[in-house]
Amino acid sequence: MKIVIENPSASVANFFRRAGYHFQKREGEEMAFVRRLTDQPFPRFHLFCRIVDFSFHVNFHIDHKAASYGGSSMHSGEYGEDSRLLQEEADRLKQIA
Repeated sequence: MKIVIENPSASVANFFRRAGYHFQKREGEEMAFVRRLTDQPFPRFHLFCRIVDFSFHVNFHIDHKAASYGGSSMHSGEYGEDSRLLQEEADRLKQIA
């Protein structure tokens, strides 16, 4: 799911930290963050954020389990806008902004 957070009130790291996310890695111009849904590593929200002008362009999904294919980063997840959990998380992030 993709959303845009216009004119955020904090830096990207501080914004997502306040939203309960933990920094995972940086890949080029994108920063990756994760937020667990339970006390276990999975399932979790996994998002990538790119700063464009004065907004955060966020692409996120739910990882249901760790990658289980040898040498691959593919895993089971929810990506679509028809996911209730993803829509609720998008609304929550927009409210924090």
